[in-house]
Amino acid sequence: MESGRQKVTRKDVAREAGVSETIVSYVLNKNRYVKEEKRQRVLEVVEKLQYHPNNIARALHGKGSLQILFIAEELSSGYFSELVSQMSRDAYRRGYMISLCESQEEDEFVSQILSRQFDGLCVSASGVTDRELKLLVKSGIPMVLFLNREISCDLRDTVVVDTGLYEGSRECVKHLVKNGCRNFVYLDKTGKQCDRDIHWKGFFDQIKESEITFAQEQRISGCEDIKKLEKRLQLLLEKNPSVDAIVARYDNLAAVALSVTGFDNDFISNYVSPALTTVEIRKEEVAKSAMEALLSLIRHDGVDKKISFTARLVIRESTGKKCYCKQ
Repeated sequence: MESGRQKVTRKDVAREAGVSETIVSYVLNKNRYVKEEKRQRVLEVVEKLQYHPNNIARALHGKGSLQILFIAEELSSGYFSELVSQMSRDAYRRGYMISLCESQEEDEFVSQILSRQFDGLCVSASGVTDRELKLLVKSGIPMVLFLNREISCDLRDTVVVDTGLYEGSRECVKHLVKNGCRNFVYLDKTGKQCDRDIHWKGFFDQIKESEITFAQEQRISGCEDIKKLEKRLQLLLEKNPSVDAIVARYDNLAAVALSVTGFDNDFISNYVSPALTTVEIRKEEVAKSAMEALLSLIRHDGVDKKISFTARLVIRESTGKKCYCKQ
């Protein structure tokens, strides 16, 4: 019993609509053609009886849960919110729902994921450890991996999506060097420092290639939150007033800086003053391609195991003459 009344079953819907249970499944799963008149009749009965399919029971019977999990590194990032929003719309049109979480860095994290019977995963590489990634790959669950850090483990049967982080980061540095900048600061994302981060690697590789001197203290990382990052940046600028360029991991970090490039072309890049030069990830195309690849894996269809995109440098006022954002 549920809420004081008998739980409605698929059999109840079929009897009320005058069709078979198979037809009810076709209508609800949107995976077979059903005549419009029958389809409407089933949907009207579903609404009348307030029938809700039990996706957990579906999964236990090997039919799939119609649930996808997105594991992100930083939920507050505008980049991830836009990406998940687009993927969620695409998934919903195919009959799937997307859940969202951050890695908890606990031993049982992977087992908790697998026990929930998700049909597939979308994973930010920076959002999981190598150990967690190995366990997820070993489980055989269909998975799309967004490549934002270097990976050392085997990724068999996993689709890897390169969004253009590495080359985009190099383009940032090239642009600033071309403008005469020589004294750089790198604003890392908040949280634990990751030396295998693709954006950081692109930045540092181009710094070395451009023969720019860069000391470790010029990389501001490992901060718990933006407030602490701002404080460290302020102290660094007071100590080294000759800083003339700042490259930030995300646009919201770049908004505290001076001659600056951000990364992800978040909405904030248009509204700070001066407007931020940024690197634009093709979020809509990335999201659609990633979702299509994941659904192909779930269906056991053939799919390319590597999908690559090129990021675009969007040049705005912040990388003109030396200037400061309003505080």
